[in-house]
Amino acid sequence: MAMLVASSMARLHPSVALIAHLSGHAPGYGYVSPDGRYQAVEVGGDTLIVDLHARRMHRAPGVYPRGFEEAAPDGATGTTLRVEGEETATAYLPAWTDLQWIALENTAEDFWTPWPDSPDRRSADLPPFDETLPAEWTSDAPQATERVRRSVGDWVAWFVALAVLAFFAVFGVRAMTWALAGGWQWLWMAVGLPVFAMFSVLTIVFVATTLRERRRVRVALSGMSLERGEGFRVGEPLDVRLLATVPDAHAGERTVAPERIAVRLMRRSIRSEADGRWSVMDECRDEAVALRDDTTRAGRVLYACELCARPAPDDAPAQWFVTLHEVAAPDSAPFVVAVLRLLPAR
Repeated sequence: MAMLVASSMARLHPSVALIAHLSGHAPGYGYVSPDGRYQAVEVGGDTLIVDLHARRMHRAPGVYPRGFEEAAPDGATGTTLRVEGEETATAYLPAWTDLQWIALENTAEDFWTPWPDSPDRRSADLPPFDETLPAEWTSDAPQATERVRRSVGDWVAWFVALAVLAFFAVFGVRAMTWALAGGWQWLWMAVGLPVFAMFSVLTIVFVATTLRERRRVRVALSGMSLERGEGFRVGEPLDVRLLATVPDAHAGERTVAPERIAVRLMRRSIRSEADGRWSVMDECRDEAVALRDDTTRAGRVLYACELCARPAPDDAPAQWFVTLHEVAAPDSAPFVVAVLRLLPAR
């Protein structure tokens, strides 16, 4: 059975966090189906399953999500959630011994329940914001490779090793020519043939592998520190600065800092629709690209840019935050998420 979602660190839709918040719990780890329609998150020891398209949900008590799969062992097809947890027995989750699979398509009419009633957009509190500032970050984009650059000392050592291998290969050839004289000198053939065969192959392999040796160029940052001031005002510029270092390289690689970083100013709010349904939306209010500056401090790199929030079409409660993305993969999850404090207008 093929696993469709393997990572438990999936970034959940903000509406899922609000549903968990309205139930009085903080969301835990979660999974997202490949098409993005279903999300499953651990909430208070239960599993909350949310259908983002139809805006409905199901709460499976006493079980923990383990990932989405394309089919269940009993033959049920379609998106299926694999769960595991304490013993339970409900109409949808009979008592289990190890694992269970919950089919999310062609379910019973009473399986799903609507999302909670639409909160008052002007009085509802959004769930606590989950900031992200990792100790070290490595780009998820495909990593480039480069030829290994050698110093003068490395080249001297390389030529010495090549000369030793070539000497023994030539010695093997000479020993075989001595054996052609006949008589007892045929004994040289027992020495020359294996020596020539072994060291000639070693010489070729040594030259081919060392001259073509390449190493990975890993784009990474560590020791990150994000400066965004004490707050910001809508319509006024906001300076964002990221200070970081380049982590130490492992064997067979070289580490570099990214040339550019995309910085986005985001607004999270509750959006109500004409049919009475609601959702939590993240909107990008401004975006800039910060270039790498290596001249600030020894051993550190600086990324700086200026953002300015465009006025929102309404004055509903909102959360403001900045996200940092790698330019090579702009649609990937941000590697830094930091909340902002909105200051009153002047």
